[in-house]
Amino acid sequence: MFKLIHLAGLSLITLFFPLVIFAQDQAWQVSKSTHFNIFYKNAPEDTVNELINVAEECYDSIANELGFSRFDFWTWDNRAKIYLFDDQKEYLKATQSFAWSGGQVYIGAKLIQSYVGAPGFLRNVLPHELAHIILTEAVGPNNPAVPLWLQEGVATYQEKDIHSTKAFLVDKINAGDYFDLNTLTNFQMKNASSEKVRLFYAESYSLVKYLISDFGKEKFVDFCRDLRDNHNLMHALDRVYAFKDFHDFQESWKNFILR
Repeated sequence: MFKLIHLAGLSLITLFFPLVIFAQDQAWQVSKSTHFNIFYKNAPEDTVNELINVAEECYDSIANELGFSRFDFWTWDNRAKIYLFDDQKEYLKATQSFAWSGGQVYIGAKLIQSYVGAPGFLRNVLPHELAHIILTEAVGPNNPAVPLWLQEGVATYQEKDIHSTKAFLVDKINAGDYFDLNTLTNFQMKNASSEKVRLFYAESYSLVKYLISDFGKEKFVDFCRDLRDNHNLMHALDRVYAFKDFHDFQESWKNFILR
């Protein structure tokens, strides 16, 4: 099982998940919308309705923002599933999560878990994790051409409360204290310092923002299709954006940050 601990969004990300533990628990109620099944026990009705409304808004805005609005991934039996536990204690016991976790996403199962009142869930964690699922479906699961910076950059790009990274990155670039693209592409979360993780997320977010804001959504969709079809990151960057190599992409991105 692939697992990524995502500290910035207070969530856990996995690709596959056995649903047996939920099948054994008959206490769940379910509320259905166009793209989601919301499972809950004692959550207030207005809380469930708010979650449905926000989830549907996120689905539409993410698909549109990434240029994937022509695709309809999740309807009828293919709806995504959100399990909303009554409180943090129940959530942590059932999921075996870390105390800081506000949510989990199981990408292969299109399943998200959280609890009533989880900090930042609706504005940050939920759109972040939905973006992970949508991107994975667009480029294909276990695609070796999709680096972690692209996954996390796309997901962070969807958060509602993302703070500007420009000043932080300007200082890092001017000081020569940033990740070059080769290093960023091979970055490992395990044992990385909080400062390095912060830099990783800032650069990842800004790279995706650069591609979308300067070249447009249609090119980004074309880029993702090339990744899906050819499984080669540099091929996609060259064909779609005409970057000769990682250094060319990196220098163009630096100009975007410094201008």
